[in-house]
Amino acid sequence: MDATSIELTLTNLINKIKTIRKNKGYSMEYMAQCLNISVSGYNKIESNYTNISYKRIIQIQKILQIELSELLDLKTENIYNQNLNDNAVGHQEIQNMYMENKELTNKLISSYQNEIEYLRKQLSKESL
Repeated sequence: MDATSIELTLTNLINKIKTIRKNKGYSMEYMAQCLNISVSGYNKIESNYTNISYKRIIQIQKILQIELSELLDLKTENIYNQNLNDNAVGHQEIQNMYMENKELTNKLISSYQNEIEYLRKQLSKESL
């Protein structure tokens, strides 16, 4: 997975957050207050100036009162409750869902790995 694909996925996520926030009538000030960060800090998130962490995505999802799967565009329509006597069909549906969402999951993991690498570099600069 290349950096361009990751950046595009993150840009789409940020745009979705911004659109949902505006549709709900929430201001940037409101979001910043709920996240316990400055308005400038929240603006950096929506401007894609700073990397957004998984923890922050979860916090934003809760504030926007939207399912995480909807925010991340995960395909969950094939999830069924199965009787224990017939779990083979349910297993196949879950496997299909896993494969469909694997690419997005890998993009998020790669993004977090890049963030960790960046933070490690920052820490090593500070220790000099």
